[in-house]
Amino acid sequence: MTVRSQYRKVLLPVVVCLATLAGRSASGQVPPVLNTVFPTGGQVGQTVEVTVSGTNLQGLRTLHCNVPGVRCERLDPSRLRLTISADASPGLCDLWAVGDNGVSSPRTFAISKRSEQLETEPNETVSAAMPVPLDVVINGQLDKAADSDHFRFGAKQGQRVIVECLAERIDSRLRAVLEIFDATGKRLAVNRGYFGIDPLIDFRVPADGSYIVKVQDLTSSGSVEHYYRLGIDTGPRVVFSVPSVIERGKASRVTLFGWNLRAEDKQAAPANHTDFDRLDVDIPASLAEPSWPLPVKLQPSQAMLEGFAYQIPGGHAPVMIGVTEVPVVLDRDGNRSPSSAQEVNVPCEVSGQLVAGDERDWFAFPARRGEVFYLEAFGQRLQSPVDLQISVLDPSGQQELAQFGDELRNVGGGFPTSHLDPTGRWVCPADGRYLVSIRNLIGGLQADPRRLYRLSIRREELDFQLVAVPRRDDLAGLNVQRGGREVLDLFVFRQRGCEGAIHVSAKNLPAGIECSDVWFGPGVDGTTLVVSADRNAPALFGDLKLEGVAEGSARRSHPVRGGTIVRSGTPNGWGRITSAIPIAVAGEAPLRITADAHETLDHHLYGKLSPKYSPGGVLDVAIHIERRDTGHSAPVKLIGMGLPDSIRNQTTVIPAGQQKGYLSFHLPPTMPVGRYSLVVRAETTVPIPEKKTETVAVVSNSVTFDVQPTAILVEVDPFTVTQAKRGETIKVSYSAKRLNGFIGKMHTELAAPGRVTDVVGLRGRGETFTGQTDKGTLQIVINDDAPLGRQQFLRLFTVGVLEDEPTYFGSSFFPLEILE
Repeated sequence: MTVRSQYRKVLLPVVVCLATLAGRSASGQVPPVLNTVFPTGGQVGQTVEVTVSGTNLQGLRTLHCNVPGVRCERLDPSRLRLTISADASPGLCDLWAVGDNGVSSPRTFAISKRSEQLETEPNETVSAAMPVPLDVVINGQLDKAADSDHFRFGAKQGQRVIVECLAERIDSRLRAVLEIFDATGKRLAVNRGYFGIDPLIDFRVPADGSYIVKVQDLTSSGSVEHYYRLGIDTGPRVVFSVPSVIERGKASRVTLFGWNLRAEDKQAAPANHTDFDRLDVDIPASLAEPSWPLPVKLQPSQAMLEGFAYQIPGGHAPVMIGVTEVPVVLDRDGNRSPSSAQEVNVPCEVSGQLVAGDERDWFAFPARRGEVFYLEAFGQRLQSPVDLQISVLDPSGQQELAQFGDELRNVGGGFPTSHLDPTGRWVCPADGRYLVSIRNLIGGLQADPRRLYRLSIRREELDFQLVAVPRRDDLAGLNVQRGGREVLDLFVFRQRGCEGAIHVSAKNLPAGIECSDVWFGPGVDGTTLVVSADRNAPALFGDLKLEGVAEGSARRSHPVRGGTIVRSGTPNGWGRITSAIPIAVAGEAPLRITADAHETLDHHLYGKLSPKYSPGGVLDVAIHIERRDTGHSAPVKLIGMGLPDSIRNQTTVIPAGQQKGYLSFHLPPTMPVGRYSLVVRAETTVPIPEKKTETVAVVSNSVTFDVQPTAILVEVDPFTVTQAKRGETIKVSYSAKRLNGFIGKMHTELAAPGRVTDVVGLRGRGETFTGQTDKGTLQIVINDDAPLGRQQFLRLFTVGVLEDEPTYFGSSFFPLEILE
């Protein structure tokens, strides 16, 4: 059994027009969800028949794999045959279900060089254990609660057998526990987590005979989503390398740590199970380059890692070796105290190990007063069983100047990005020699060579990485209806002082697809990107290519990586990085909304005004509605999406029968100047057959706006009257302060979205400030026919004049409620 094909360093654009991808009616369009693919792997040079489960998989045509050599043939609605080429590289890859309803989110599929078998029932007891050979991978499922599977293998004394269970790494809900028993039923080994929560047992065979492997769930759960791959292997298995990172484009020698790495290792295993076989290999300069995609699982927090996959001959589990742009230093023995600190030059990355539980490594570097340094350690993000802490100390090692710990901030929500690796910024207080120490807070009584770390010491050299995740509650992929739009959540991982704006754009879009550029404003870590399809767009399936560019003196660019939510309903979220960002066009959208933050404003004194935005002001977004069924009328609820954290979200409702409305936001006075993007989400009803309706949610195009330095800050007096009855006249006190060098004339009026002075149900006379005047009062008359209730988005609007031209604007919401 198996899958096949080489992992490309660059994923070439794929745009495959599928005549069969025609969607159903827009209101009935439900995207596909792929829950399982079983078996979850295959052998190079073989074929494997897989069964899929999920929802809305009607019209399933194929399973698309990011590995080009894997071919798919549909056998029936839920069975497909995958053919894997003989030269396929082993590792993990992505499979997407593609059909009439679009594309699903991916499931992980494994390619191996071992023979593959399916678990056969019954095998719930030791006596019913399924006999299997060595060097095999068994694909199994714990499909009911309290289920357990048993397997029997024979081995000879002294053999080193690696028993490993893949579950979490292949998107399974199984929390696997491995146990090994001898023929008498005596338990010889147990493991509940080695690679994260996936278990592995390094089993030294004590005597010739047969042995039992038991697989069960830690919480006795079971379902078709509790699948696994069990490897019982005597072949080469690499666990990690030292150094774990090498300099880009430079030939390097690394030491591989693992089991059975050489022929003699299989005959005499070390007495200490924590000892690994070691093998020195030379990495040529041509290989020391970042490649993508990687045939390994990457968690969201690992998005910024760059490297390549190294495959040892005869092995079936590649190991990732990192790549960096700065010199790499190996930590040496004897750097365990301040007096013996290892000298390093900045910039550098140190690759080291904290083998002993209480080990602490020390490094020293020269620094000058005012220099800014960024220190970052990688441990958990290397799959290392450590919780690292970095300290910066004076030359004596007695006074701690700075300490950096866990990065607990989660910018991805259900796509969890937090981790236990420290990072921080330190400004040198005076010329001199300073010390850096790194230690593992969780320690341990036993030595463990797996306690790896990377310590980066660099100056302010900005960098970043971006990830795009489809925003869906149902775990579907990126599916765009004709005439409709879909949203991707974008997350940025900023490094070493990257706090400015980041610009994201699409490349090589297929015909009929639009994707407006979006911006992360200064310090913003999340935004939304909208992909739109023309009403006449052809049915298609392909890959969306996005690129991010950090604006500023040191421009950096990176391709945007894909991400997915693995399973819904988990307390802390569950996501991973994907090899690509697939997109499909299927179905037709029932309505389309268009947002515009640059609509001109008619002013009775200054004519047409193009909007300008500044901290402390108001952002107006005009919304236009286009319904496919123009005979249906219903209210449309609006809310913002992808807002910077500093902007408070707003909601409004466009009444039934109206095709235009506004959503307005207050820009806080502390908002940094820069370019930002946001999206508007709309919810309404659309007609469906049998004279019924259903509720749908759609999104607008991306809205990009510039926030400029404040010239006029308008503030309504907090003690002014905010309630009035029809027929009353009220006075509104306010201030309009000139800032940032502006000294010109100002004129203030009552305004609403799209209107100045001519506000429905209200009459007011404007006021002009000259000289140093910055406080005033507007008199407002409440008409007898004024609409009752809160006057949403009502504001005072001030125009600043420079050389007789309206140049600057300022606004402040006025929360007026009209009573009977």
